[in-house]
Amino acid sequence: MWYSTTADIRSPDTVHQVLMYGTLQEIRSLKKTLGEKWLKELFLHYPKKIYTKPALNFIKNFVLDINSSIDEQKYLKTTPRYIR
Repeated sequence: MWYSTTADIRSPDTVHQVLMYGTLQEIRSLKKTLGEKWLKELFLHYPKKIYTKPALNFIKNFVLDINSSIDEQKYLKTTPRYIR
């Protein structure tokens, strides 16, 4: 997307990178390209530990409008890695 011309837009890694580091315009474009339902599914089913607490709250509550609770430990980069 914004960092590579060869990135797969449907890749969970790409989606998380754009949600965390992209501009609002890039996030809007991602949402329009993938659709809100697909974007939510990728976000919820493939968590990535790259978010700060404020960024996670903004993405979850305002960008994706997710009203249910999520396991923040799977998204926050400041929490220890889950090993099992």
